[in-house]
Amino acid sequence: MTLGLAVLLPFVGLGAREWLPSAPLFTFERSLVRHVAPLTPAEARPVRGAPPGALSSGTGLPWASLGLGLVGVGALAFLAWELRRYARLRRRLEALPVLRRVGRVRVVLGDAAEGAFSVWFPGGGAWAVVPSGVLEDAEALRLTVRHELQHHRQRDTVFAYARVGFDSAFFWNPFARAFSRWLAERQEFACDEALVAVKRVSPEAYARCLLQASLRVPGAFSLPAGVTGMSHPTVRRIRMLFQPRPRSSVRTLGLSLSLALVLAPLALWAQGAVRGRAVSLTEARALADAGKEGDLPVVVDAAVVEQLNRFVTTPKGRDFMRKALANLQTHREAMTGTLRSRSLPEGLLAVAMVESAVSNLPETSREPSMAPGQRGAGVWMFIPETARRYGLKVEAGRDERLDVARETEAAATLFQALYARYGDWRLALAAYNQGEGVVDRVLAETGVRDVSELVRTGKLNGYTATVQAGVLLLRNPHLLD
Repeated sequence: MTLGLAVLLPFVGLGAREWLPSAPLFTFERSLVRHVAPLTPAEARPVRGAPPGALSSGTGLPWASLGLGLVGVGALAFLAWELRRYARLRRRLEALPVLRRVGRVRVVLGDAAEGAFSVWFPGGGAWAVVPSGVLEDAEALRLTVRHELQHHRQRDTVFAYARVGFDSAFFWNPFARAFSRWLAERQEFACDEALVAVKRVSPEAYARCLLQASLRVPGAFSLPAGVTGMSHPTVRRIRMLFQPRPRSSVRTLGLSLSLALVLAPLALWAQGAVRGRAVSLTEARALADAGKEGDLPVVVDAAVVEQLNRFVTTPKGRDFMRKALANLQTHREAMTGTLRSRSLPEGLLAVAMVESAVSNLPETSREPSMAPGQRGAGVWMFIPETARRYGLKVEAGRDERLDVARETEAAATLFQALYARYGDWRLALAAYNQGEGVVDRVLAETGVRDVSELVRTGKLNGYTATVQAGVLLLRNPHLLD
């Protein structure tokens, strides 16, 4: 039951995190203002909505980097502590009396109150330590020595250093420590099986040896991480001596579950690192206020912040907008030239980003779009009726919606007409997506021209907020880093 909870809870946490609102895990001063500052004019116009002195505080380290630095320092400290314990252990072993040598392994006599263990030092030889208490029982001494020598044959004492490194890197993770202990148990079980099943040691005699060791080893007996040996006797080991060998499928399942104990928290941490880049309402308003004068105005409300964080913190949104910014480089100069020639704001490029990721797509394309409603074609996603109304030919064998230059001219004409009609860029954007008829009817029925209120009450869809979030990304692509 405990193992199942340990495996499942991290994944439950991953799912729950997706449904929880994403709050900013950094302060405004340390995250965005260093990128906003270059957008202000030369006289260093202050950013409205930013805390006093924020423009001079953009050199702080991100909290994520600080946290990683602290984890790194902790890992090095843990590793240094364990290596120091290894050095002390080696000095102690060199002072113990040698009972015999088996190849390069020195079998030495340890304290009576300690358990048996084995260890290998790079360039310093291998050791097998047996407690002096087993000298009175020749059978127990023989089995203890064979067990410790088996650890050397299996290279458990060499692999121990990998465990030390793993424990150091994940000293903060209880699941990783549990996985390391699980590996130590598997090493002990492998030695037991090799002696009893392969080398035909009597299970009864071996069980008595383990029981005596368990009674002899004190509860406070401690060795450096990774040292192997009979210092981990358990009732389970004794019981397994008399059970049939487990099937490989059971072992595979056990290994998979143990790996999940380590990988699932790492996945949760990685997910948290991405969601930690969420932008607050204050930060978004400061970014909007820092835009170029004469560009498309951005009115930041809760819907805009929600859409912006959907682009910034979700894999789907990040991939889509990164693709849009990359594709924009191909057409940006020509599209911007057309907009400027009509005295239109450059921020309207965000419409093409949201509609098609600035991809020149046919109407039959299955590529994703962030715009709701009927699907069109080209980078501006004109539907056939609107395209023909603004001079584009849409017929069999010829679709001028796929001519980026021609379609951009038509889009510029449409934007001019919509802005002239409503005198408000947010209403113009709403009409671009939902049509003038829908917007006119909503204005007539409600008498309200505040798009934020119309979106909040469901009279208009969230297209305007999506485009305005795209404008903020167009001006601040670093948010996707």
